[in-house]
Amino acid sequence: MRYVVIAMLVASTRFDLNAAQAGTTEERESLRGIKGIGVLIEGITPDARADGLSESEIRTAVELIFRSSGIPLLSEAKSSKPFLAPYLYVNVKALTTKLGLSHYCVEVQFRQYVSPVNRTEKSFPIHATTWQMSMVGGVGADNLRSIISVSVEPLVKNFANDFLALNPR
Repeated sequence: MRYVVIAMLVASTRFDLNAAQAGTTEERESLRGIKGIGVLIEGITPDARADGLSESEIRTAVELIFRSSGIPLLSEAKSSKPFLAPYLYVNVKALTTKLGLSHYCVEVQFRQYVSPVNRTEKSFPIHATTWQMSMVGGVGADNLRSIISVSVEPLVKNFANDFLALNPR
């Protein structure tokens, strides 16, 4: 069963193992004019928490990158309702094997309301992912916290670079 989960994690990333790859032109363009961003962290399993990975550490790392880049963060009250404002979604899935290895998948997505262009009679917003990157990897179970610096931070920095390219400070 665990091997099936690992295979699903790898397949869900569409084999995009290169964190240095910038978002597509359309993905970058979708960031233009954004005034503030919330942050939502999900996917940390109880086993991963027991091995030292926490949402609060991931949130701190993401918010530190945003603050140092000058990207406006939405207040905690607004970001706790992510469907009402644009937000960066960080999902970290980790699976530890009996051999003491942890396999992980990190997904970073920017989500916002968009309007379909083919609806001319009445425009209505729908929620969509307009920018995304992911990375898979493996570490020793005792080094699970290193996922933050090895995978989460590079992906968020890629987002920050794309954001700042269209919204200079």
